[in-house]
Amino acid sequence: MKIQKLLMILAVIGSFALNAQAASAKDTLKVGMDPLFEPFSFQTPDGKLNGFDFEISNALCKAVDVVCDIQAIAGNGESAALQAGQIDVLINTFAMTKERLEKFTMVGPYIRPTFRLMVNPNSSIDGSEASLRGKTLGIEKSAAAIVKYSGDKFAWFMTVQPYEQINDAILDLDTGRVDAVFGDENQLFYGYVKKRPGAYKMVGPSINDPEYFGVGQGFMLRKGDNWAPRLKTALDTIVENGEYDKISQKWFGRNILNN
Repeated sequence: MKIQKLLMILAVIGSFALNAQAASAKDTLKVGMDPLFEPFSFQTPDGKLNGFDFEISNALCKAVDVVCDIQAIAGNGESAALQAGQIDVLINTFAMTKERLEKFTMVGPYIRPTFRLMVNPNSSIDGSEASLRGKTLGIEKSAAAIVKYSGDKFAWFMTVQPYEQINDAILDLDTGRVDAVFGDENQLFYGYVKKRPGAYKMVGPSINDPEYFGVGQGFMLRKGDNWAPRLKTALDTIVENGEYDKISQKWFGRNILNN
């Protein structure tokens, strides 16, 4: 009897050990995102990350049962951190452009964005060339597709001023150093127009030119990285089970993948 009890105790201990080992053996996905990119990724007053991309990242990890290690990385250092192996994937609205697809493996799209001009509420700018001529336009210089589009479409009749962060461009819009800001409509409208009613307005058409902005925005990984198939499965899962729509509706009031 004593031997039987001992064997049962050992079996229970072994079971606990196996379960603990299985839990600790979960893969960890290291995700990078810019902490100054509201509403996609930003830090709360207590220093915690939050935002659409943050919640999507956690949903992806849950869908394929891996641990999420989400790191705040400044926008100008994201690609270097990815290439150095500090992170496995950038989930931060990267356009799936031809140039980027040549350098990186991308999964998506997980967002189909539009791009638009934002101005101060009393501005006479309406988005037309005539209203923009001779003015100064603020853009984020790390957004390669926006830089190229602005150079081709705006720079020949107005000054295009690049900034490290979109927040910096908007600060200069507030002070009158720039006359308009051009960027991701989701970010500008929901992060600024909606958050500060009466402070800004969107003007001109919503732009989604595949030649510049690709088929949408996706997750960016190193070439050949073995996380890509799992992230594709995770994305398909959260789209199909409604989790994507739930998160998108929370932050944007609409589905920004199937808009």
